[in-house]
Amino acid sequence: MKLLATSFLCVLVSTFAYADDAPKPGLTYKGVNIQLGGFLASETVYRTNNTASDIGTSYAKIPFANSPAYGMSEFRGSERQSRFSLLAQGDVDSDTHVAGYYELDFLAAATTSNSNESNSYVPRTRHVYGTIDWDNIGFHILAGQTWSLATMNSKGITPRNEVIPGTIDAQYAVGFNWARQWQMRFVKDWNKTIWAALSFENAQTVGLGGTAASGTGNNYQVSAGSLMSANMSFNAYPDVIAKVAAETGFGHYEVYGLARNFQSRYGGTTVATQTSKQSDWTEAVGAGLTLPVVPKMLDLTVSGLFGKGIGRYGTSTLSDVTYNADGSLHPLSGAQYLAQVTFHASPTFDVYAAYGQEKIDGSTGGGFGYGEGIVASNAGCANLGGTCAPNVKSVTQANLGLWWSFYKGDYGAAKLGAQYSHTTLNTYADATGLAPTTNMDMVFSSLRYYPF
Repeated sequence: MKLLATSFLCVLVSTFAYADDAPKPGLTYKGVNIQLGGFLASETVYRTNNTASDIGTSYAKIPFANSPAYGMSEFRGSERQSRFSLLAQGDVDSDTHVAGYYELDFLAAATTSNSNESNSYVPRTRHVYGTIDWDNIGFHILAGQTWSLATMNSKGITPRNEVIPGTIDAQYAVGFNWARQWQMRFVKDWNKTIWAALSFENAQTVGLGGTAASGTGNNYQVSAGSLMSANMSFNAYPDVIAKVAAETGFGHYEVYGLARNFQSRYGGTTVATQTSKQSDWTEAVGAGLTLPVVPKMLDLTVSGLFGKGIGRYGTSTLSDVTYNADGSLHPLSGAQYLAQVTFHASPTFDVYAAYGQEKIDGSTGGGFGYGEGIVASNAGCANLGGTCAPNVKSVTQANLGLWWSFYKGDYGAAKLGAQYSHTTLNTYADATGLAPTTNMDMVFSSLRYYPF
């Protein structure tokens, strides 16, 4: 047994040898540089209202006073945000470079997984994509699943340089614009200073909010016998995102446009009677910046997205659309923004504060749609056991947190983190003018070990 183990180790060492002249850390195999990454996480969350969530919070589902979960605190311990990644990179020649990246965690939800935002089907895949880069012409292609082009970058338009909130919460922060989904992305840079990109990404309609007319319907259910229980919407076209970014020497700036197509069948209560078809395009615009206000000490990041049908690109995943009186879909206008300040107190200690909001503009007409006066009554929201289904108007959140990198050495690295957040959910008033609100405080802790 000892001889077998020794032989295996010799083969492993001879196959994966450190490259003497490789500028990148890691292992090499047939000229390909391989880097392992990720962390082991032991994390906790305390919530003043019970949302039955793991380390990721469902912000738009904070309970109202009608729910037994309201006012019932919740403590969860979790290791499920632990993560593993593998990056393989190779140089075809001095001008052409290829790479493949894979990353997973353990936050999937079996058959209830969906493609609303994180496309997190089992096994829970965060990123799987390949890239090819040509230096001389400044052209880059990415294909596979990763952060949407709508997610802000910190450097040009390059993968693995996205600006992610510093939160422990696996659902990040309210106002953060993101999705992790399949895409085909084409990028051009001019001297690594000006960047332009076009991305075609998986589409999905999130939420049919509001009230529909009696006798109408919208068929976007999962087919019987499907391996998934979550709904899949009608989508004939991908979401299309075009972005321009600039590196000025003092900060990163970007602006992008988002075009989405919404399709439905309507006009009856069954597929046989739904004789009308819909295909509507919507547009939205987003922007972001990162500024080293005090270089190496104080950073500011601001991002936002404004337009129609943008719910799924916000971390609260508010409704994209509502109903017209005839049962067709009506895309909802909305706004999302997030600002974060990070103070680098020392090379090993960071403190951050963030504030964000996601909002839906109402659409009313003849008692159907979404917004002011649409819900028959919100009175039940204040009574335990009462009926409560208000139209959400906005979700607002403030975050304060810190990270302490207390160890880095021959055995990897380790971090301690803490986060406090206060989230408020506002609703539209019913016909009597009653607009209930609810809120929740959360405290998180995280201990992460990075072995690679």
